[in-house]
Amino acid sequence: MGKSIYSKGAIEEISTRMNGLQADQISLWGSMNPTEMLVHCNLANAAILASSKATQSPSMKQRFYKFIFFHVKKDFPKGARGAKRFDVKGKVDEKTFEEEKSKFLHLLNKFRDLDRKLEAQHPIFGALSHNYWGKFVWKHLDHHLKQFGL
Repeated sequence: MGKSIYSKGAIEEISTRMNGLQADQISLWGSMNPTEMLVHCNLANAAILASSKATQSPSMKQRFYKFIFFHVKKDFPKGARGAKRFDVKGKVDEKTFEEEKSKFLHLLNKFRDLDRKLEAQHPIFGALSHNYWGKFVWKHLDHHLKQFGL
């Protein structure tokens, strides 16, 4: 089923790769600049970390998407549209790059120090277990690091 943010060494690997990101780096695909990507990831990770336990059972469609995403697709799909609340294109001051990078690393480390299991609702996949959230976070961050050649 692939890597997880909870895998041994995963947080260190993401941190090392992230430290290679520069404010003026050009993406290999997509339209976000490095600061926008950081803000996007920070918003998503903060929301995941603050989420409450799912109360709804997933629909058949959500179960199908979940199976494909976690068991068939190796990588996060390029061009996948996230929730509108995480769309920051054109809404970020590029001068905040270092601040956002620091925040990214801080939030990343919170996954290591969790005092509870993540079992929240995902808008496309429905209720996800702690293990699935770990795999989702890994795939999402890996996708954006690869977007910038890291």
